[in-house]
Amino acid sequence: MRLEDFLDTSKLGNNFLAVGAYEEVNDHETGKLTAYRLNVSIQSQESPFYFEMIPVKVKTLAPTVSVEQLAKAKTTPVELKDLNMGQYNGALWFNCTDVLPKK
Repeated sequence: MRLEDFLDTSKLGNNFLAVGAYEEVNDHETGKLTAYRLNVSIQSQESPFYFEMIPVKVKTLAPTVSVEQLAKAKTTPVELKDLNMGQYNGALWFNCTDVLPKK
């Protein structure tokens, strides 16, 4: 069995809490803003990773839960649209296409 066989976002659940504000991700060469990074806590009690904190790269510069909204709150319940995960050089990575308000 390969590590990729275990990389399944459904094991994280679908209940997340954004902790703090977005961090900017800038291009190393140009310094231009390319994405945001958000720390989220896994809040799904059925998940074996309950309460784990993970950094998620947000691939849009205009997320639905705005930069201003998260700057004003310490924690915010959110949904992560199109959450993906993988591994590179032994490290796990997480990304999503948007951050939505929890319904």
